[in-house]
Amino acid sequence: MTGGGHQTTPGQTLTDGFDAVRVAVAGPLRDHLTSAGESTADAGAARAELAALVGEHLDDGPGVLVLTGLPADREGGERAVLRATRLLGEPLPQNREGTLVREVRDRGMSISQRGRTRYSDSRFGGDLHTDGAEAPLPAPDVFTLFCVRQSVHGGALQCLHVREVERALDPEVLATLRAPFRFDRRGDQEPGQDPTTAKPVLFSQRGRPAITYLRSYIEHGHDHPGVPALTTGQRAALDALDALIASSPAVLTGKLREGELALFDNLSLLHGRTEFQDEPDHTRLLLRTWVRRHSDERS
Repeated sequence: MTGGGHQTTPGQTLTDGFDAVRVAVAGPLRDHLTSAGESTADAGAARAELAALVGEHLDDGPGVLVLTGLPADREGGERAVLRATRLLGEPLPQNREGTLVREVRDRGMSISQRGRTRYSDSRFGGDLHTDGAEAPLPAPDVFTLFCVRQSVHGGALQCLHVREVERALDPEVLATLRAPFRFDRRGDQEPGQDPTTAKPVLFSQRGRPAITYLRSYIEHGHDHPGVPALTTGQRAALDALDALIASSPAVLTGKLREGELALFDNLSLLHGRTEFQDEPDHTRLLLRTWVRRHSDERS
């Protein structure tokens, strides 16, 4: 595997945890992702190339793949992220309005706020989680991030694989995490629907161990009127998971560079970021999609 030869952004070192999963796109896959207008590249060859990389890095590897060598502009980034998504599967709406490509940027919010605020609306770090934690199962199989602009300070991504969770936690804790919790829907439910959804933290999807988590969404979910409070055992299990997240040496940390497109196994990876700070003339902007993989790639 080779890197993309990009210059680092100010304040960023060249070597980070994503270096081992960086792949420079070339041939039909690059042509398909970058061509302006209607792509004339061999879509079948591009799909096969991407599927092989996803199999190596997401299914059988650390759960993350970073494609380098793409233009770092907003329009080209949206085109690339949507085309990669459709090669891999079906783009999923990320809210009730049907948004397929969501901007991940600081909107001056915090997940401690109620309402429709999401983690992706803030600049704060920590809180390792999975995407779609506010939604009923099935969870998105994959999420993508395209880096249009990176923060000068902070904004590194952190990932922990579900296999490390299952390996490190006690059987009693794992059993509790496999029973349902109530997750706050963040106001994204349709009128008349329940404001929470019941689902376990640890479950199976596509025949593989999977995880869905964001602690504050669970805390808020169990605060709703008529929803039972978290039991002592449930709190202890969540505390044990949080302690593992905070201390595990298996957490992978890396920072996307401008023009890079990352694919993450959303069923296997808890992810978060370090806190970042925008500059007045340079604001961090990532583009995100959620993906339901093609059925022949989900067995």
